[in-house]
Amino acid sequence: MKENVNSLERKLNGIIDAELEKEVSDIDDGLVMECSDGLLRIDDCRRYMITESEMKESINLILGKKEPKSVKKLTKPVKIMLIAAILLVLLAVGALGYAQHKYNIFNFSDHSTVLFNMSRVKKVNELEIGFVPDGFEITYESNTKYERTKEFVKGDEIFNVTKRTDSNKIDINTEYKAAAVTHINGIDYIEFGEAEHGQGFVWEKDGCQYVMSGNLSKQDLWKIAFSVS
Repeated sequence: MKENVNSLERKLNGIIDAELEKEVSDIDDGLVMECSDGLLRIDDCRRYMITESEMKESINLILGKKEPKSVKKLTKPVKIMLIAAILLVLLAVGALGYAQHKYNIFNFSDHSTVLFNMSRVKKVNELEIGFVPDGFEITYESNTKYERTKEFVKGDEIFNVTKRTDSNKIDINTEYKAAAVTHINGIDYIEFGEAEHGQGFVWEKDGCQYVMSGNLSKQDLWKIAFSVS
């Protein structure tokens, strides 16, 4: 019976060790915590188990023939608690690092900066907008080698779209509302701002960065964003 328990303990420890060797974002923290809970349960079971050698040692202690051994190593519950604590710290730090690596959003007091991973600077091809809400007319257009911009206006409503490769740094307004990331069709759209002070999206596709903002409804802004190429 004791050998079976020892074998199970080795397997659980092996699973924990294998998980902790992975990248932080790939660690299955639920699995590690379940294995740790299993180790604690094994330790509880051992309180009611004794081997023949342990029985002889206990008899010798009762008869005064042997001094009890001094135990200096950490108990299993303490060891498991340390593993869990280290795991939680790694996951917390890893989550922050992973978010910044994946979305590259760095927050400041009145704005945030998005950094994209451009492989190289290339010439920007035509900026095409497939959906323009009724009544909007183009009032400004800029075409350079590395950036193209179009602005549309209808009365007090306005929106503009920029396609660029000249810089991988884009500042967005997060003074009034934090940025949010929405993953659609393989693209991470970074949503910023709010209706009163202007809102929009930033995203990257095929090595180009796109910035779209305006005071339109969020629904119309999404439609425009999805039509941009």
